[in-house]
Amino acid sequence: MTRTSKPVFVAVVVAVLVLATTLGATLVLRQLRETASAQPSSSTPPPNPSTGPAQLCGQAECLKLTSVAMPQFKETVELLADAKGHFARLRVTSDRGTVIFSSQLATVDAHSITCEEGKISACLLQGPDGDDSDLIGEVFTDDAGAWRQTSIPFGSDAGYLALRDVDGDGTPDVVTTQRRCGDTPAASCTKVAAAVFQLMGDPIGCTVTYATPQQLPGWPEVAPVASKLSACPS
Repeated sequence: MTRTSKPVFVAVVVAVLVLATTLGATLVLRQLRETASAQPSSSTPPPNPSTGPAQLCGQAECLKLTSVAMPQFKETVELLADAKGHFARLRVTSDRGTVIFSSQLATVDAHSITCEEGKISACLLQGPDGDDSDLIGEVFTDDAGAWRQTSIPFGSDAGYLALRDVDGDGTPDVVTTQRRCGDTPAASCTKVAAAVFQLMGDPIGCTVTYATPQQLPGWPEVAPVASKLSACPS
């Protein structure tokens, strides 16, 4: 048998080592490329976190018409509706969370809501009720941060609804104006009285009848005097 010379043996060993090193480097580079392709590019920003579903008013996303600050319990009351003022909602936000109420009023705008704070605070949401000067209103009460929607709507056929503490108990009342026309056609009747109710709908009393709305006490912000109220006619 012929012996292989030492230089030839060394050359073969070196060639094998070079080949092994080359194959190893190729495998490492392939793994690096595959890992890099599986990871998102550092130049692509991560997706924004979900903010939850949009609040809907009917079939459209709600628009904020206006908001009212209620400092007593660090609350914000927002009036929401669609672009035409339909499907109104009341959203109350505080550090305790968010409460949303649905309104039954047909149409609202940015001037439809007023709020008054007191021992029991309240918000009055009002809108047109048919034709002419008829108004209808809904009341939402805030008792130490616990909100509720009252079930009794308030109406005025003489174009005025407001919140005012008439009886001086530290809680707002609902002031309305009512026509006193009798058999006189409403179109030519200007006689009117103010009727006052507690937030839950219990009557407090009515003023005497005035010949025109301008004669109501405090007009244009009607402010009846509690001591001058009497039982409202049935």
